[in-house]
Amino acid sequence: MLRVLIVLLLTTPTLVSAADRPSVLILYADDWGWGDLSCHGHPELKTPNLDQLAREGADFHQFMVNSPVCSPSRAALMTGHFPARYSVHQHFATYESNRERNMPDWLDVKAPSLPRMFQQAGYRTAHYGKWHLTGGGIADAPHPSEYGYDDSAVYVGPGRHVFEGTSAQKIVQEAAAHDDVAASFLTTAAVENALRFIRESKDEPFFVNVWLHETHHLVSATEEDKQAYPETPEPERTYYSAVTRADRQIGRLLSLLDEMGRTDNTIVIFSSDNGPEVSHEQPGQKFYYSVGSTGGLRGRKRSLYQGGVGTPFLIRWPGHVPAGLVDESTALTAVDFFPTLLAAAGIKPPQGYESDGENVLPALQGNEWGRTKPLFWEWQGNHTQDANWPAWGMRDGPWSLLIDETGERVELYHVLEDREQQDNRAASQKDRVEQMRSALDAWRSTLPKEPSLETISQNATKGPRATSKQKTPNRAGAFKRWDKNGDDLLTLEEYTNGLSKKDSAPTRFRNFDKDGNGELTREEFVGP
Repeated sequence: MLRVLIVLLLTTPTLVSAADRPSVLILYADDWGWGDLSCHGHPELKTPNLDQLAREGADFHQFMVNSPVCSPSRAALMTGHFPARYSVHQHFATYESNRERNMPDWLDVKAPSLPRMFQQAGYRTAHYGKWHLTGGGIADAPHPSEYGYDDSAVYVGPGRHVFEGTSAQKIVQEAAAHDDVAASFLTTAAVENALRFIRESKDEPFFVNVWLHETHHLVSATEEDKQAYPETPEPERTYYSAVTRADRQIGRLLSLLDEMGRTDNTIVIFSSDNGPEVSHEQPGQKFYYSVGSTGGLRGRKRSLYQGGVGTPFLIRWPGHVPAGLVDESTALTAVDFFPTLLAAAGIKPPQGYESDGENVLPALQGNEWGRTKPLFWEWQGNHTQDANWPAWGMRDGPWSLLIDETGERVELYHVLEDREQQDNRAASQKDRVEQMRSALDAWRSTLPKEPSLETISQNATKGPRATSKQKTPNRAGAFKRWDKNGDDLLTLEEYTNGLSKKDSAPTRFRNFDKDGNGELTREEFVGP
């Protein structure tokens, strides 16, 4: 049974006094490998600010995300649930692509939402940087505000674009269509938005997501960025420069917390949505510059091996998380964010809510702790790479089980003794394999067969989920969402803010604006 739990709270009671409530800053990178940190042993990369974060906090080496690709990984962080519960199997894309893959067009707004919980508890909430909880061009997708954010500036999502109002805006406009230039400033823009919001928060508690661009394609670096690696050959020079640029931007946020005297009462987390992209060898190929490191872990992005789902996890909370703690054995995962951060802030979870994760505060505080719930993964994407063959995965204690689509290929690893997953023990541990397989099958039986109709765009026109009603585009939902002042008119600004791809917004707006008065009526946009 699909556990899509509607948050029924009108107010959210808190268990911690306002003065003691910690703020939360989540830095979530993109395709940043476990080995892409100098504190994780990379011989060349310079990540001084993240290294400092690790020294002042804790570094958990057995952290895992809940998908080897972007959108489902982020959905797990937001909800505390395995993304398959919402049919989020892969990344959000176009209407047609989503239909073909039996995907929704966005994360269900009725799902439990971590920022909404903090917002209802009196926190100021914001999201800056990548969104990707919907696909590009999904016109009627929910705005980030519907998930509980007071402010947002994003890319790959609706609403205000991350560049607007930042120092990067003019640079990118002058660069015109050069995507590599824009990619070099996405994180800078996200951080500038976050700096402003945190300054405006003054003494109020905040919950802020900064979802970084690095090191997703396009991996790019300016000539100024590359000065950090003058002797390094390509493609490593560009990749390393991009990583160090992101680290420098993270340093700006950490410095502001120091400046405002908010370091001691702010939980700062750094992690990544999945492992590094699969590299291409030849210049000019798409992923030529994607040379991230798994730190020796097997597999990369799109793989259920540890290199695909094992990512960095650094956390700093002075006085609560021991400085310099390195934990190489405790299994943590992204669905733990929801119950753990609520517990840290003294916020009660929604009535009836059951997380797939656990409150891991004891482990974060340096105490011995063990999971009581197994973890499950699915991968419904391609299986064309050697390491992408697993379709299903399970973690129970130190044991990792991987199974293909047919159920015939099975591998079992003791990941604490065999971190690189080279010693398949399935043949010698047949009873354990069958026990874990039964648990995995039981979990699979609880998953929905198809996405909720409420998460299917009214503009979807193709594929098996299309209906006669959907075949005529209906923009009523988008009009209602985008009409922020409720005057039953859309201005160009409101229309543009609602689009994830804004380049052609003025032209598209004019096509709707039949009377040319600079405003769209409901009839002009939606139809009679």
